Amino acid sequence: MDDYTREMMDLKTLVTRSLEKKGVLAKIRAELRASVFEAIEEEDQVVEKEGLPPALLGSCNERAKQLHASPSGRLLTALISEYLDWAQLNHTLKVYLPECNLQKDFWKAELKEFSSKNGYDINRNGDSGPLLLDVLEGFLKYESLTKPRGGGRRMTTEADSVSLESRDVRRPSSSIAGGLPPLGR
Repeated sequence: MDDYTREMMDLKTLVTRSLEKKGVLAKIRAELRASVFEAIEEEDQVVEKEGLPPALLGSCNERAKQLHASPSGRLLTALISEYLDWAQLNHTLKVYLPECNLQKDFWKAELKEFSSKNGYDINRNGDSGPLLLDVLEGFLKYESLTKPRGGGRRMTTEADSVSLESRDVRRPSSSIAGGLPPLGR
């Protein structure tokens, strides 16, 4: 390898490391992935008008499709989408929704419906935090309130260990939102 080639490789390595360190390379990759999904989605709209199945249809696995069809699954997807929007992870959101076979702004209507049914103001946090954070904090608060007092860990019953072993089995719902405790801080 001659000196010029070696210098070019060193320069390439230096630039790549610098761009990775600054997060520029990750942003470019995310933007590229989002652009690819947007192009496929645009083509799908044209193809659907011709009566052919779209390319992205079915890209979601069967387990995820079943989850997205349920009310709690739609809420989960809406909460994730709202978080991605709040965190300004726009490229990730542009990839996430088509990959889940969901419309661009479906999650906004889903959260609005959830808030009207449950009397929860989805605008109360504004820029301070996503709704998913409220759900998580509400769950943790509920868990801390329901743990027995007396210091230490609660005793694990045989029923608890069975439910831990079979994580795919749905547990009964403790609230409207699919097993989550009521929201609120």
